[in-house]
Amino acid sequence: MLTAAVPLYAPQLLAFPYRSNFGPYQVWSEVPLDGARIHTAFQLADDKVKRSPLARASEPRRVFVTQGEWRWRWLAVSSSGSFAITRPLGSAIVINDTDPATATVRNTRKTGGGRTLASIVAHETTHGMIRRRFGFYADRIYPTWLTEGYCDFVAGESTLSATDVARLDATGTDHPALVYYHGRRKVAAILASNGGSVEQMFAEAR
Repeated sequence: MLTAAVPLYAPQLLAFPYRSNFGPYQVWSEVPLDGARIHTAFQLADDKVKRSPLARASEPRRVFVTQGEWRWRWLAVSSSGSFAITRPLGSAIVINDTDPATATVRNTRKTGGGRTLASIVAHETTHGMIRRRFGFYADRIYPTWLTEGYCDFVAGESTLSATDVARLDATGTDHPALVYYHGRRKVAAILASNGGSVEQMFAEAR
């Protein structure tokens, strides 16, 4: 049982054969990540993160890029329908089915089934920053619209488009990414009204 759980805390033990460095990100992958799009995606993610007042001068992260098969299912555990997860211990980021040629990430959903790699990396890095600043259990203490909305605000992208949301609303269809979409819009409105204070936004949400 212990042996099976070890990769959850040290994903590199699942034999990711390739390792690369992109700025502050140490990246393990199943396939080579040497294309210009991948380099650009990690640079863009770093640029997005640095705009957050929660960021330090550098936000190093270990990132594990999967092809969405057994490695992802093992590491994601109950979150296999997600684009990525951030491990609470060590803030390692594990990413679902990634296409190196287009620098996009896919899940299995028909609606909201793809996002840019840059936005996913920025989103997950922001989760780590939130935990560092507001506590290890920040994702439980604060409402989902705030934590996920702020992560998408930093990422500059949502899983769902406005057209997707209008269609879902028109048919009364629920979608797990709706709270992210509306949260990002709410976060943007709050920051626009309070002078951009992330600290104040989180303080008032308690």
